[in-house]
Amino acid sequence: MTKEVCALKSFFAFRTRLRDAWIDRLWVDLVLVALAVGVHAVLVLALPAADLLGNALPADRRATYSATAVVVSLLGSLSSVAISQLGSAKGWRAAALKGEASGALARNWRSIFRAGMLSALISLLALLVDPSIVTSSAAAVAVRWIFEAGVLLALVKFLRLSALFTEVVTITAKDAADGEARSDELALAPVLDASWSRRAS
Repeated sequence: MTKEVCALKSFFAFRTRLRDAWIDRLWVDLVLVALAVGVHAVLVLALPAADLLGNALPADRRATYSATAVVVSLLGSLSSVAISQLGSAKGWRAAALKGEASGALARNWRSIFRAGMLSALISLLALLVDPSIVTSSAAAVAVRWIFEAGVLLALVKFLRLSALFTEVVTITAKDAADGEARSDELALAPVLDASWSRRAS
């Protein structure tokens, strides 16, 4: 049982280190997207049925473009919620996070905002370039792959936002718990001096 507990603690520690390393390196997101698109391209060459977007009907593709533009735009709203949560947090942990990691947090927030906007613009561009008829033109095929890369980038940025939001909520909850614990502490009752009460009488 002790070995299992140690193994579990080691796993969580490794996961935390891996997440922190990922959060500190924005370029990893682009590498992950490039790898995913590359693997999918190789899979499509070997198995054409894997090209779900290319094999879909034009009306279905255009509906996907429209829905994606709306969904990825929510990244900005979710980022605002996380920023507001951190801004309103009080406590020494939140103050330390704001002071020591403000630059890294700002870069992460900006990357998430920009990725959401870029993915939405790519979705709108796909609506304009990909026609509503069956075609295999180079422009239509290219915009489908660009759209896929934009969607994957938005997905990676959403995972980054989730990791940041988890950290912010955890710190806020710990600071709030410390504040409640201090407020629940009762002041010591004053010690009454019996001789004072006799003198007063």
